[in-house]
Amino acid sequence: MTQLTTQEVLTQLRAGQSLQQAELSGIDLNNTCVDEGGFAEAYLRRAQFVKASCQETNFVGATLIMADFQQADLQRSRLANAILTHAHLEHSNLGQVQANGAKFYGAFLSGADGPNAVFDEADFREANGDAFRFQRASFVGAGFNRVSFSAASFEGARLVRSQWQQANVTETSFVRADLERAFLGEAALTGCDLSQINGLKSDFRKADLTRARFGKAQLDWATLVNARLVETHFQAASLFNTDLTGATLKGTDFTGADLRDACLEKATLEGVCFTDSRVQGALFTDAVGLSAEQKTWLKKNGGLNIE
Repeated sequence: MTQLTTQEVLTQLRAGQSLQQAELSGIDLNNTCVDEGGFAEAYLRRAQFVKASCQETNFVGATLIMADFQQADLQRSRLANAILTHAHLEHSNLGQVQANGAKFYGAFLSGADGPNAVFDEADFREANGDAFRFQRASFVGAGFNRVSFSAASFEGARLVRSQWQQANVTETSFVRADLERAFLGEAALTGCDLSQINGLKSDFRKADLTRARFGKAQLDWATLVNARLVETHFQAASLFNTDLTGATLKGTDFTGADLRDACLEKATLEGVCFTDSRVQGALFTDAVGLSAEQKTWLKKNGGLNIE
């Protein structure tokens, strides 16, 4: 099949014709307007869309491996099940895109903006980028294993059941995000702001949460086994029945936190602040680092198994 030229593609789109399943590898559509175009299931490997307008464009099921969408406007476009492996999306506008099940493996996301977008069940493994913004976007069941992000924003995002194993995410905001049942095992989340998250039954085992902030977070029944919680802040957070077995807590602040029935067995507790916290039923079996004064206070307020 002879591949269409750029002009032929634009002519067909202007005539309202679909390019479904078309072979368009390497097509140069930089600085063009393909709004509402039909590229469903098209083969667009290494296609060029730099600074293109792709509003409400249909890329459902399209192959966009290594495609370049830098500074492109993809607002309200449809990317469900599209393959964007190693695609460039730097400084693109992804507002309100529908990208359920899309594959963003190794994608480049620096400076992208995707408010209110839908990425449920999408695959972002090994994607990287900084200073991108996905406020209020939906990532239910999405995969972020081994990503590398910094100074990004997932504020108010739905991240229920998302996977972040061995992710490297620094100085990123998850304020008010829904991380219920999310798995963040072995993730590096240093300096991240997780204030007011819903982290009910979330799993942070072996995660590095140094200097992270969990102010007013909901962490009931969460798992923080063997997590690193150095200078981590949990002011007014709820950690009812949370498992902190073997966690390293140094300079950790639990001011006003609810630690009732939490498990801190074998935890390292050095310079931890328990001011105004609730510790009834919290287990401190074989915990180390507590001062004599702290032990007395914890026993008096219902802490258990304190030597």
